[in-house]
Amino acid sequence: MSSTWPGTVRHTPVSGSMSVDEPFRPPNRTDMEGGNRRGRRMATLNVATASFALRLDNPEFATFKAFVRDELVDGTADFTMPIWTGAAYETRTCRNISYTANPGGGFFHDVAITLEVEDF
Repeated sequence: MSSTWPGTVRHTPVSGSMSVDEPFRPPNRTDMEGGNRRGRRMATLNVATASFALRLDNPEFATFKAFVRDELVDGTADFTMPIWTGAAYETRTCRNISYTANPGGGFFHDVAITLEVEDF
């Protein structure tokens, strides 16, 4: 069973920060004797790698850190969260979350997040 993004932690990205770094996993390629290469899809799921920034206040950041560390087992477990798909926020299954955080003057943390999103 997957976890759910904490309701007390904002999920809306900082304006202009959302990007799709890889729209799908790269294919598995095999070199053929004739010099050409054959490509095969590596997974049946459509999984994109996305990144975005959040600005979290101190209580939100503490909850976020505990969520990633404890519930997601250092960011490795699946979880669901609302993701901006370009037209609306839709709940998607995510995994392999990693982040960097910069305390912004002690009141906010600017958090850069990278994660894998199913059916993005």
